Amino acid sequence: MMAAKAPTPWQYANWGGSKNASVLMSGQVAAKMIKKKKRCLLIVSANAIRELDGKKLVDYAVEIGKTGIPVVATANMIKELRGAGFDKAIDMQLADVTNRLRDPNWKGLDGKGHYDCVIYLGGIYYIQSQSLSTLKHFAPDILSISLDREYQPNASFSFNNLKKGEWKKELDDLVTELKA
Repeated sequence: MMAAKAPTPWQYANWGGSKNASVLMSGQVAAKMIKKKKRCLLIVSANAIRELDGKKLVDYAVEIGKTGIPVVATANMIKELRGAGFDKAIDMQLADVTNRLRDPNWKGLDGKGHYDCVIYLGGIYYIQSQSLSTLKHFAPDILSISLDREYQPNASFSFNNLKKGEWKKELDDLVTELKA
């Protein structure tokens, strides 16, 4: 019996050191993990303007946000989210939200307590990697999940490198499961 091949970071120089992200086997698995957490936060970044068969990633962010998960919009995404009819997002720079997340005394956007799960969507790969690395080293109690199609070794969990069609299916399955 052969061991499973380890995932390859999308950018070869980016590896998680001695602890790399576990591979998300499906969008349904990701959704079930998210549903088990008490306080999740979705961070939507600049690449969420990308499209998958006519549907923007920002549309997935809106669907996730409508399940009750708070949304932080970084870069230019607040305009995109509002344009998609979602006005509950908070506009914040990625470095700012990352620094707040690593502070165990931060009570969150709503003042109700620290987050135990952070979900990333639409990140610029190398910038998201640094945010995930910071959380891995300075906030190890937070589960981090990358929903982007490029494997992020510094997350707790990440999709493996996916083709666009595979990625769309997993995001569709994730949203369906979150709504169930």
